[in-house]
Amino acid sequence: MTLDEQCPVHCHAQMIVPISRGNAFTDFLAPTRPPLPDSLYFVDDSGNSNTSVFGFLRVPQVDGWSTAEAAWTTFLKELQLNPYITYAPDYPLHAVDLVAGRGRLLHPVGGAAPTKRQRTEAANIVLQGLRTLARVPGLAAGAVYRRGATREDLYADLVNIINNLHAAAGSSCQFIVDGNGTERVLRAAHRRLPADRRHVLGDPLLVPARQIPLLQAADFVAYTAHQSVVRIPSRAFMWDWYRQVFPEASAPMDVGRPL
Repeated sequence: MTLDEQCPVHCHAQMIVPISRGNAFTDFLAPTRPPLPDSLYFVDDSGNSNTSVFGFLRVPQVDGWSTAEAAWTTFLKELQLNPYITYAPDYPLHAVDLVAGRGRLLHPVGGAAPTKRQRTEAANIVLQGLRTLARVPGLAAGAVYRRGATREDLYADLVNIINNLHAAAGSSCQFIVDGNGTERVLRAAHRRLPADRRHVLGDPLLVPARQIPLLQAADFVAYTAHQSVVRIPSRAFMWDWYRQVFPEASAPMDVGRPL
């Protein structure tokens, strides 16, 4: 089976085409040389005290980053035209805040309390963002979860799953994870991979999501995957967003079951 057949993700058949930014991101990935990875994974987490979730976006080829980010940037620019919210390009998006009606988008300094229409518009930003991702050629989305697992344990599961998939395909990848650079436990998950069968290159690149828009996009994937699993009644309107937007993807993988 190919990587796409094995991996619980949604993926288009087209190849990524570089845009004007070209190989600018290869400098960011310099720690992985040699070689540069075949795929990049943008990873963020969600969950609650009972269930941990990691969502990810996979972009084939280094140049695919600029293609995906261009689509996401266009989506963000369109938010500035929405009359029901107050969005500025430097404002980081978090799905949990948008759906809950929190944050500066709905609560500008000195502004009135948001209306029901404004809260609805804010929640729909998450759905619009997912649809933007689904239209990017070559981009794939996926998620894993486990009940009763810590964030660190689930991350180690994800690293092993992705490493095995790339080992079977004879390819390599790099993880870019929302973080501040101090998450030693996440690095440890990479370093435990066997040296002779390691296809996840290097340590994870731990970067705050506000610096990389595609990590904010991965947050959307993680949060909607989480809601599809835990099915909180007050979030019933979004229980099926993950499956609706990525119909070719498997449901979030429960790694608490035998693989």
